[in-house]
Amino acid sequence: MLQNTLRHKIKKRSIMLLVYPCLVFFWLVSLGPELALSNFHKQIQIALTMVFGSFIAGGTALGGGAVAFPVMTKVLAIEPATAKVFSLGIQSFGMVAATLTILFFKIRFYHRVVFNALTGAIPGVIVSLLWLGDLLPRLAVKSLFSVLLVLFAITLIKQLRVGIQSHIHECSTDYRAIPLVGFIGGLASGLVGSGADIFIFAYLVLILKKDIKVATATSVIIMAVTSVVGTFTNIALLHTLTPDIQLMVHAAIPVVIIGAPLGALVCAKLPERGVVNMLLTLIALETGFTTYECVRLYL
Repeated sequence: MLQNTLRHKIKKRSIMLLVYPCLVFFWLVSLGPELALSNFHKQIQIALTMVFGSFIAGGTALGGGAVAFPVMTKVLAIEPATAKVFSLGIQSFGMVAATLTILFFKIRFYHRVVFNALTGAIPGVIVSLLWLGDLLPRLAVKSLFSVLLVLFAITLIKQLRVGIQSHIHECSTDYRAIPLVGFIGGLASGLVGSGADIFIFAYLVLILKKDIKVATATSVIIMAVTSVVGTFTNIALLHTLTPDIQLMVHAAIPVVIIGAPLGALVCAKLPERGVVNMLLTLIALETGFTTYECVRLYL
């Protein structure tokens, strides 16, 4: 009986692993192998950015936009509006792949939280994209992203102080505020390409005292759906997914459909303290860049 169960699990996982080569094959034929590889080489900076970004997206409560947005706006000098559209677009592939991995490998997540959060996050990202995107100046959008990362860092630091362990006692099941938190996160996601995952994660860990690993998987699923809705809005209503951005997304697809699931699997097994230290370093660097830019602007 035990051997049959083990064989069944191995068979299921083998089938899952076959999905990724198939996706890469469809990626090649979608533009044609020559054009796909040429575009990949031309967009190599974006693809390399998403090597790290996709791993972070799949394994932590920071979406791929947490890496893509600051690198694109601060290092590659790409406009925040373009970076936002790209972030939502590429997360629609990477974080969905991570979500499928979470579901297939039965990684724990909070089912009720996902449903309740999406009732707020979905309208939030649509409202943000349709009406708020053009109201904030360029630097304000960048600064908002840094504020989100600082919020995330505070959550992690507080957990470090009490000792990050998977056995944190879950002392609350009051989910009444989750739709509102999801809505605020959706608004942020429409402005900077990420946020629903960060707000939900912070609320689950800081307020409801939930298990940090389960909260992470929950936030990945929420951001995956929010990204798909945001990308559909960009395509169908705003027409902001331009041919140039489409080529950027296409170049990063083979990276994120492997990197994000890998991040989900690895970070589910690794000790949390090492992952946290890596994230805090990333946040410190990004916040430092934004502070420098603000000081340089006003001096």
